[in-house]
Parts: sequence; structure tokens; C-alpha cells
Amino acid sequence: MGVKDVGLVGLGLMGSAITTRQLASGYAVHGFDVLADARDDHVKRGGEPAASPAEVATRSRVVVLSLPNGQVSHEACFGPGGVVEGVGEDALVIETSTVRPDEAEAMAAELAKHGVRYSDTALSGHSEMVGRGEALGMIGGAEGDVDVIREVLGPVCREMMHVGAHGDGMRAKIVVNEVLSINRFAVAEGLILAEKMGMGLDRMLAVLQASAAYSKAMDMWGQRMVDHRYTDPASRVNSHDKDAQLTLQIGRQHGAPQLLTSQINQVVQMAIANGMSEADNSCVMEVLRSLAGIGTGPPDMGESGASSS
Repeated sequence: MGVKDVGLVGLGLMGSAITTRQLASGYAVHGFDVLADARDDHVKRGGEPAASPAEVATRSRVVVLSLPNGQVSHEACFGPGGVVEGVGEDALVIETSTVRPDEAEAMAAELAKHGVRYSDTALSGHSEMVGRGEALGMIGGAEGDVDVIREVLGPVCREMMHVGAHGDGMRAKIVVNEVLSINRFAVAEGLILAEKMGMGLDRMLAVLQASAAYSKAMDMWGQRMVDHRYTDPASRVNSHDKDAQLTLQIGRQHGAPQLLTSQINQVVQMAIANGMSEADNSCVMEVLRSLAGIGTGPPDMGESGASSS
């Protein structure tokens, strides 16, 4: 396809990980974030700063969105200084933010009125995995856009799958997030049982990873749980809470039972109430340790756990 310039709106944990991989692959990445510090960090990584989403779109026909939610994505596209004010011919917006499926469908229809193509390409994997090129890309949208999306997001993905029409990328992400969060809590519960029985957690984690109980969550969060290392988050509790609320909402809409997700949500709310909203998701280990009578209270997050999303 020959894409050389890529635009990215949203330079938080995920956005900065995406741009770092793209820059290392030789792309010129034009980035915008509402936070000046995030824009400055983008420049330090070798990126090109932009003053608005419109300026990003002026410089690149492919614009990647990495934002907190669908409302922010909509504002970035259609608000003052938004993407549609700067787009040229053959423009494509790639949504990597976690948004509702109906929001993705509406964005596709609204952007089409401006002659802009859209894909909801959800990424499975936290920012550290994205930074290593180990994410899974789930592409929703037109088959004809898949090659361009593979080219632009290939640097961050070990595999990319076209899962269906507009909205289906986000539907797939919701299911993946639900199963992944259950697996993460299962790892924490198992490690706490091992701790209560007096076993060494490093060894127990290795056993789990070699056993039939293995899940990717062990690789993603297991060592953080063992080390009680919750600062410099790869993914934050507040982001998990946002995703979990979306999962519960979609589950209610479709009459799908959410028994485990509902229970996990209560533990997440306890983590937030104890000041862990900016900590890595693995810190739920401390909530469960406290319930088991072996915790020492909320971890000291310090400054490194309080950076922006």
C-alpha cells in the first residue's frame, strides 16, 4: 500500500506504545494529545507533533484513534478542530479505542457522509505487549480496508484477524476482555491459595504456566502479582473498570449471564475505593490478599502509578 505517514490521536499508554513501534518501523507518525506532556514525549520518541486532530488528518490519510471512550473519539472526529476538518481523499480512520459496538457503527456511517472510511480495529493486549509487537488485532469493517490496516498496525500485532462488519471488532474485544479478566482473577486467587499454604510463589507461577491451567494472563500479570509490582502500569484498574462496565452493559442488553464478571467487578470497586485506580490491573492481588488476612493494605503507588491514561 505504501503508507509512509500515519496519524495518531491519543498518546496515552496504548497510543504511545503504538507510535513507538510505528516509528521503529520507519513510519513518520504525526501525533496529537490534549496533554502537552504527552505531545512532548511523542516528539522525544521521534514523532511529529500536531496541534489538533484536523492537523493530524491533513498530514496523513490514515488516522489511528487511541482514546478513552466513544464520546471522546466522536469529539476528536467531529468536534472543533476534528479529523473531518482536515481529511483529504482516500482517508481512513482506524478506531483502536474501546467503544460500544453501536458507537462504532454510528461512527462508520457518520464518517462515510464526509467521504471517510472507518474500521473498528480492537487490540487485545496491554501496552507492554503492544510495545513488543505482541497484540492481536481484531478488524471490523470493509474487507477492502484490511490490507492498509495490516500495514499500519502490523508493527504492534503478532496476528490480525478480520472478524466481520463495522462494530464486530469491538464485539470481539468485549468477549476477549471478559474472558481475560476472569483468567487474571483466577491467577490471583490461585497464587493466594499457594501463599496461604506456604508455597513459594515464583515456583508456583512456573508450575501454573507449565500446567493445563495455563492462560496468557499468567504471562501478562503473574510476575507482577508475585513481585507485588503495581507501579509503571501496563494497564490500569480504571481502564479495566471502564471495560467491565461496558461488558456488563452489553450483557444486560443481550440477556447474557455475567456471573463471574459481576463478582470480579466488586473486587475492582474495592481496589478503586482503596486508591488503586491508577495502579496496574495486577493490584487486585492485594485486595484478595487483604480478604485472605495476609494483606498489608493498599500498595504505595507513588508518582509512577499516577500518570495520565
